[in-house]
Amino acid sequence: MNLEANRRFWDEKAQENAYWYVSSYGPYAERNLADFWNSGTLIWRDLKSALAYAPSPSDVVVEIGCGVGRLTRAIAPEVGKVHALDLSPEMLERARELHLDNVALHPSDGQTLAGLPDGFAHLVLAYCVFQHLPSEQILAGYLQEMLRVARPGGLIAFTLTPRTWHARLAILFQIRRWLKERLHVGGPRGLYQRAWLGIRPSRTTVRGLSPVPMQDAELHGDKWLFHCRKDPGAR
Repeated sequence: MNLEANRRFWDEKAQENAYWYVSSYGPYAERNLADFWNSGTLIWRDLKSALAYAPSPSDVVVEIGCGVGRLTRAIAPEVGKVHALDLSPEMLERARELHLDNVALHPSDGQTLAGLPDGFAHLVLAYCVFQHLPSEQILAGYLQEMLRVARPGGLIAFTLTPRTWHARLAILFQIRRWLKERLHVGGPRGLYQRAWLGIRPSRTTVRGLSPVPMQDAELHGDKWLFHCRKDPGAR
């Protein structure tokens, strides 16, 4: 799978049912959008607590993989500026509908934070994004980029899906999902594709890929939250 294939997948999903593919916990049909947007507020609350992060009106936040802006919408009122990126132009079009004055939306190349300056962000965040990456090598590149754009003393944080026995049986789950989609009409499509399944690195692998030591903790019972602060003496 390459990045262009990834982009096409997420563009298609934005057109098909953007809210479900951002958050698959709710029903595929007749999604309660009030619940969807409120989930962004709750996630942001939990992230702030887990990271011991107290936003300031002067803070700059970089959000990788903003989708339709579920989390962006919760972050924006509490900080000075949000730079939100997404690989999918179709997802960004939906995020623009929020009309958030202090949010700059950027198309992403899917592997870097190109166009953002060095050392300017108080928080660089990727929530429920990196598990969809094509490879661990791209994850390693993103971690370098997150460190680059964070200011000295700034926070870097991202989530990944834990590596369980399901990862070892991935091919069986792919076949099961493929068959289910052929037999049922009206539900989500493409859940057997690598753009959805992505990567499931172990904690040891993530620590090995990171250019700096990372702390990690369980979040929401089904995610690992990795985080660190950039060395205050770093440039």
